[in-house]
Amino acid sequence: MPKTANTNKSMFINSALLITAAGSFNATANEQVKTLEKTKIDANKQDTYKVDKVSNHKITTDLVDTAKTISVLDSQLLADQGVTNLNDALRNVAGVSTFGAGEGGGGNITTNDKITIRGFNSNGNIYIDGVRDIAGYSRDLFNVNAVEVVKGASSSLSGKGTSGGAVNLSTKQAQFDKFSNLDASYDDAERLRLTLDSNHVLSDTAAFRINALYSDGGDPLNNGVEEYQTTAIAPAIQIAINDQFNITADALLMQQDNNPMLGLPYINEDAAAQLGRPEGALDESLWDNYYGVAARDFEEVDVAIATIRAEYNISPNIKLFNQLRFGENDKKSVVSRPLMRSERDPETRERTYYDQVDVSWTRNLDEEHSLFVNQLDLITQFKTGNIQHDLVIGTEIYKEEKESQRLSNNIVLDSDYVDINNPQTNTPYTGNIDVDGLPTKTEGEGMALYALSNMTINDNVLLSAGLRWEDYEATGARYMWQRIDGQWHQEYADGLKSSADFVSWNLSAGYKANENIFVYLAAANSQDPAAGDLAFTWSQTAVDQIGALDPQESKNYELGIKASLLDDSLEISAAYFDTTKTVTDRDDDGNYFLAGEQVATGFEFTATGKITADLDVVATFTNQDTEVTKDYNPDTQGNGLSGAPDNMASVWLNYEPSQWQFGVGAQYSSGDTYWRRNTAYFETGSYTLLHAMVGYEFSKEFVLRLNVDNVANKSYITDYSARGHFKPADPRLIKLSAQYRF
Repeated sequence: MPKTANTNKSMFINSALLITAAGSFNATANEQVKTLEKTKIDANKQDTYKVDKVSNHKITTDLVDTAKTISVLDSQLLADQGVTNLNDALRNVAGVSTFGAGEGGGGNITTNDKITIRGFNSNGNIYIDGVRDIAGYSRDLFNVNAVEVVKGASSSLSGKGTSGGAVNLSTKQAQFDKFSNLDASYDDAERLRLTLDSNHVLSDTAAFRINALYSDGGDPLNNGVEEYQTTAIAPAIQIAINDQFNITADALLMQQDNNPMLGLPYINEDAAAQLGRPEGALDESLWDNYYGVAARDFEEVDVAIATIRAEYNISPNIKLFNQLRFGENDKKSVVSRPLMRSERDPETRERTYYDQVDVSWTRNLDEEHSLFVNQLDLITQFKTGNIQHDLVIGTEIYKEEKESQRLSNNIVLDSDYVDINNPQTNTPYTGNIDVDGLPTKTEGEGMALYALSNMTINDNVLLSAGLRWEDYEATGARYMWQRIDGQWHQEYADGLKSSADFVSWNLSAGYKANENIFVYLAAANSQDPAAGDLAFTWSQTAVDQIGALDPQESKNYELGIKASLLDDSLEISAAYFDTTKTVTDRDDDGNYFLAGEQVATGFEFTATGKITADLDVVATFTNQDTEVTKDYNPDTQGNGLSGAPDNMASVWLNYEPSQWQFGVGAQYSSGDTYWRRNTAYFETGSYTLLHAMVGYEFSKEFVLRLNVDNVANKSYITDYSARGHFKPADPRLIKLSAQYRF
C-alpha cells in the first residue's frame, strides 16, 4: 500500500531506475534516430484550426496517426467563437455533454464544471498539462492555449477513472518571443471581461509571461440578481540553464465572488393538477424571476495551483521530464434551491401545493480540495533493426485531499415563501449557516508505474501498447447512517479505508494505406477504484463491502479511420466505439457486488482544418446508444445513461477573405435524459442552436468582433435536479469584443 512516509524513497528509486534505463538506451540508440522536438506554440493569430499534435508528451504520434478519437480546440477557434469557459468550449465536441452530471445521487445542479463523455461521468477526469486538476470550480479559459478531449477508456494514459475519456487543458507557457495582447468584451448579460496576455524575453536564457483576467457581471436571464466576478493571474517563467537543461514554472491564482442561480422551480404532476399549471419546467414567461434571497445567497471560490517542470536532454533522442504540482481549492456557498411550497397531511401523507416558492431550502458548501502530484518520465526514440520505437517510461506519485464541513442552517427568514409570479428577492433574515459537528475528510494517495510504446514496423504498420500499474488507497472519516434498534441514526465514523492495486492497458494496430490514410483497431481499459472520487458512500456496511471489491472496470474497443486531405490542410476521422463498464450493484438485502453493467456503443465523425485558403471548418457528429444491460433490479435493465443523447452534432465555419471575418455555427442535440431510481425523471427534448460572428481587422494590431450565440433565441433546459428545480439555457447573447496586440 502507498505510504506517505515512503514518498521520497519511492521517488528516488524510480528516478534511479529511469536514469539507468536512459543510459542503456543511450548506449544502443541508432545515430539516425530523429531528434526529439520541443513543443512550439505560436502566440500570434493562427492560420488554421487544425492541430498536428496534442500537448501531452505521452502521446508521441501525430494526431492523424494516433489510434484514438481526439478533438483539439485551439485558442483561435475559442477566440473566434467568443468562448471563455470550459462548458461552452465543449459544445464543439459531439459525444460530450454537460447535462445531468451534477453532484451526488440526488441530481443536484452544480456551478462546477460537469462533463459526461460517451454517457460516463467525467467530472474527475479534467487535467491541466497532463496532470489531474483539483475538482470543485468552474474553469475559465483565459490561460488556456487548447482544450484537448481524448475519448474512450484511458487509465493507462491518465490514471484511475477515465471510463468515457478525459479533458486536458494546455496552458500558455513563457516563450522566447516578445508579444502582448489586451482583450476586452461586453455582452448584453452586462458582463465586462478584460484579459491580458504579455510575454517578455528577460535574457538569452530566460522568458516571462503573464496572463491576467477580470470579469464582472453575467445576468443572462435578466433577473437583476445573478452575478459572477472573477479575478485571476497566471504567471509563467522559462529558464534555459543550458542546451540540455530547461526549467519552466507557472501558477494560477483565481478568486471568484458569485451570486449564482441554481435554477427555477419544476412543477411536478401533483402540483400541476392542484394549481392548474402545466406539468414540467416553469412557464418561460417567469424565467426572468429570481427565486432566492439575494442578501443571503453567495458563492466564493479560491484556487491556487503551482507547477514546476524540468526537462533534461540526455542526448538528441533521450530526455527526462519531471512535473511537480501543488494545488488548492477552497469553496464556500449558500445557494437557494427553489421548491414549490407544499404541506404534507400527517395522516394521509398527501401533499397540498400552493402557488408559492419555498426559498428556505439551500445548498450549503464549505469544502477544501488539495493536490500534490509528481510525474517523472523518460522519453526516448530508438531502433531495433528496422523498427522505430517511441517510448515513454514513467512514474507518478500523488496525494489528494478533500474536507467538507458539516453545516447547520440556522437562518430564519421573515417569510420562507415568495409569490411565484412576483417573488421578493430581498427577504429579510437573521442567523447564519454554522459549522455543526466534525467534518467529512477523505485523503487519497497513490503511486503508479507505466510504459507507453509506439512502434513503427515499416512505412505501413504502426503498433502501440501501454501498461500502467497503480496502487491507490483512500482513508477518511464522515457521518454514516447506522441502523440501531430498527431506527436510522447518523454517527461519526473514523478510520474509513479503501485500497486497491490494479493494472490498466491499451493496445492498437494501425495500417497506413498511404501517406494520408490511417486505419486502426484499438482496445483499452480503465479502472475506477472505490473512493477514487474522494467520497465514501453513505453507510459503514456499504463502505466495507464496496472497499473490498475490485475496481469498477471499463473496456473500450474502437475501429477507426483518419485521413489528411487537401495537402494536409484538412483532417477527417471516423470511428465506431464499444464501451462496457462493470459497475457496483446492490441486492434487496443491501449487499454490494460487482455485477452491474453499462454499455455505450456508437459512431463518431470529425473534420478539422481548411476547405479552401479562406474557409476553415470544425465539425463533429456522434450517434450513440447507451444502456444498463445488467442490474440486480430487472426494471433497471434497458434504461439509458444520463447525459448521453442519441445524436449530437456541431459545425463551425470561418470565412476570412481579407480583413473581414465571418463565422457561423450550429449545434444539435436529440435530447438529454436524466435517469434516477429506474425512472426517466426528465427529458429535455431535441434542440438546435445557431451561432454567428463577424469581425474586422483594422490593422495587425487591432481586431474587433461581434458574436451572437443562440441566434434564434431558442429556449431549452441545460440541467435538471431530482430535488425539484431545473436550469434554463441562456437566451440570445450578443457580445462585442476587441483585441489590441502590442
